[in-house]
Amino acid sequence: MGPWLILTSQWIGYTGASVSLAFLLCGLMCIPIALCYGELASMFKTKGGSYEYVRAAYNREAGYWVSWTTMFTYIVLICFQIICVTMLIQYVAGENFAKIVVIGIAVSLMILMTVLNTRNLSVATTLQVVMFFVLVAAGIVTMICFIGSSAFGIDNIGPFFQNGMMGHNDVIGMDAGFVLAVAALVTMFFGFELIPQFAGEADYPAKKHWKLMLGGIAFVIVFDAVICFAEIGMRSLDPSMTSFAFISSLYADNGMVSAVFAEAYVGPWLQYAVVIANFCAMGCGLIGFWMGASRILHSMGGSGSLPRMFGKANRHGMPSTGNYFVLVMVFILVMIALSGPAWINATFSLMALGVGFTYFGVSMAFLKIRRMHPNAVRPWRAPGGKAVGYVAAGASLFMILMMLYTVVSAAASGDYTMAAMSLVFFGIIGVIRYVMKRDMIANPDRYTEDIVELDGTGKPEPAEAIFSAAEVE
Repeated sequence: MGPWLILTSQWIGYTGASVSLAFLLCGLMCIPIALCYGELASMFKTKGGSYEYVRAAYNREAGYWVSWTTMFTYIVLICFQIICVTMLIQYVAGENFAKIVVIGIAVSLMILMTVLNTRNLSVATTLQVVMFFVLVAAGIVTMICFIGSSAFGIDNIGPFFQNGMMGHNDVIGMDAGFVLAVAALVTMFFGFELIPQFAGEADYPAKKHWKLMLGGIAFVIVFDAVICFAEIGMRSLDPSMTSFAFISSLYADNGMVSAVFAEAYVGPWLQYAVVIANFCAMGCGLIGFWMGASRILHSMGGSGSLPRMFGKANRHGMPSTGNYFVLVMVFILVMIALSGPAWINATFSLMALGVGFTYFGVSMAFLKIRRMHPNAVRPWRAPGGKAVGYVAAGASLFMILMMLYTVVSAAASGDYTMAAMSLVFFGIIGVIRYVMKRDMIANPDRYTEDIVELDGTGKPEPAEAIFSAAEVE
């Protein structure tokens, strides 16, 4: 669940009233991707997620780079959430802090997340459960209050496709339009790919993971689409502006659409309920994706795709080296994001680009494993067989192309924030890979890789095989 208080000015700014339809279409595009994950998750007994699937289908090198696109997405998301928290604190305080104060708050949050991820997993998950239900309750109350308000009216909604299929919102200062919205809104759906990692620790049946994934996607479609519908139906607080134009104008002051309408038309109690709910949204995101990022590194360290020190865990079973690596990368990218003119657009677009690459890699891995190992034991099979894999790959490729267009377009107009964040991150990863390859040549014993046998050749499966079934049909 994303921080809708801050983001809806951008969501609605993409395309106006049709943003609710964009949520529906984007969610439908994510369903075949989730079905691919569901089948693969039922086959694998490890918690490496996307990395393990791509590694098994292709090789460790492919798994390495797909994992880093996933890591990039998660770390950019963490950066986004941290900066959003600083914005909310400023909103509550009623003033804009100096840049050094914002940086201080951001660094404090990074340290807090690092410490929290050294503790037992139950601590973080308990916090997430509480925050999630606060978030949902406040969101539902907001929808009811807005739609039931005398300020709500269908006439306020305006043209359905405000910026057409492809256009530009001059108020927000970003490429917009319905097509871009459908691709970019995947940032509100990704996260279901973490389910195989966390559900494994809860002993939730792997063959049922797909139900959690599809349930999460369906919930987000409904929740975010109705939130947007409720907001854009509210009467503009500026009589000279349409509701769409007024909501877009709030982007310059970092959004807060629901809070602004709540204070004006309902009361301060709802205004602060919305703020608390969005604190909870960001808390859930920070905890979940920080844990997810550190676990990817932990899995890569354990399989030889990163030095063994990344495979270390503390006495609570939590990744140690990976936790601190995430801290360093988040700090670097937050500093870059805060230096840019439009960090929300930059981080939002980069998240969509990174997750598009991840989903494309997993979709292709799904298709290859289906082709190479047709008789492997699959506790759950994706309906539609290979067809669902092709649809998933096509949907992922669409996301990639749309977001590449956004990154290139921003750079061409003089905003290099997205390009800088991408180049710095993958530049650091490239250096790590270069050093590792040198070390692999000198010390091959430090880098071992499990063999996966699924084709019924009769070769014994290794004791630490990544697949959950030891037999083939």
